[in-house]
Amino acid sequence: MAADYPIIDSHIHLYPEQEIETLAWPTPGNPLAKQHSVEDYVAATGSPANLKGFIFLETDRKHDLEAGARDASGWEFPLMEVSWLRRIAEGKPRDGEGHGPDHASLCLGIVPWAPLPSGAAAMEKYLDHVKTVAGDAVWPKIRGFRYLLQDKPHGTGLTDDFIDSLKLLGKRGFVFDMGVDQHRRGNKQLDEALEIISRAHEGVPEEEKVTFVI
Repeated sequence: MAADYPIIDSHIHLYPEQEIETLAWPTPGNPLAKQHSVEDYVAATGSPANLKGFIFLETDRKHDLEAGARDASGWEFPLMEVSWLRRIAEGKPRDGEGHGPDHASLCLGIVPWAPLPSGAAAMEKYLDHVKTVAGDAVWPKIRGFRYLLQDKPHGTGLTDDFIDSLKLLGKRGFVFDMGVDQHRRGNKQLDEALEIISRAHEGVPEEEKVTFVI
């Protein structure tokens, strides 16, 4: 018997075939290294009537933190992802992307990549770029940001620049999606996550504290 309550799929990853080479992680022969479109998603879920839509999480596009902070060139592929999501949310696909006007309403929220290790000044510039690329209609769907910590060296999220970036997100009303790989990274990464949260909230007014999605 189908559930009679509304469902929001809170964490999905999609990408078009034309942009697979911009992803940082695929290896030759990886079964995930092919298009995963909204049409594929609808087919896989069966599109039940109570599925109201999804929250999109960034898919780890290639990036260069140093070049991004210098002249924004290192942010090209994450911003390309935002542009693709704008086409989904506005129902204006390019040929072969696997979505159409009927799918636009499914995109309820977007959590793009962000260069948190680069510090608050670079983050401010990056947020401006995301706003421009997303456009006025889609920008309100940007609900938070993610920078994968689970595969980074210990201490990456504990730098002053990273903490300042988190405080900026809280001040701007965005959440931060934080992955913790307890299985492969052990207790140290979990302990660091607790310290990150504590430092990001230290001295910050309650209404400006960044919300963590773990």
